[in-house]
Amino acid sequence: MPVSGTQLRWNARVIEQLDAMDGVTTDFKDGRNHVIKMENEGQAAEAVLAATQADYRELKDQYARLREALSGLGIEEGAHYVPPPPPASGRPATPQMRAARQKQKQEFEAWQDVWRMLRKAEEALEVDYEIIQMKDYY
Repeated sequence: MPVSGTQLRWNARVIEQLDAMDGVTTDFKDGRNHVIKMENEGQAAEAVLAATQADYRELKDQYARLREALSGLGIEEGAHYVPPPPPASGRPATPQMRAARQKQKQEFEAWQDVWRMLRKAEEALEVDYEIIQMKDYY
C-alpha cells in the first residue's frame, strides 16, 4: 500500500512540529527521507520519516522508532507537568525564576504536543489502511 496524500500531510505536520522545537534538527536526505535529530537533557536520539514512498508497514515501523526515540530521551507520553518546589529560603520566586519555570513548562507541553500529533498520525494511518482493506474486500 503506497503512502496516501493524507499520510504525507501527517508526516509533514509531525516534522514541522518537531522542527519548531529547541534541540531538534531535521534534514531532508536523498529527496526521500526526513532525518530527525533530537536532544533533550543531554541525551540524543535520531529517527527517520519517509517523505515520499513507503508502505503501511514501513510507516508503522517509522512511527514506532520515533516513539522509541522520544521514550529514550525521557519524554513520557501523557505525563503531567510537575513544577519544581518553591525556594527553600522562603522568599518568593524572582521574575527570572518564574520566567525559567514558565519556559520549562512550555517545553514540556511542546513535547507532549509532539506525542499527541504522533498518535493522531498513527490513527490516520490505521484509518487509511482500513479503508483500503475494505475497498479491496468489496
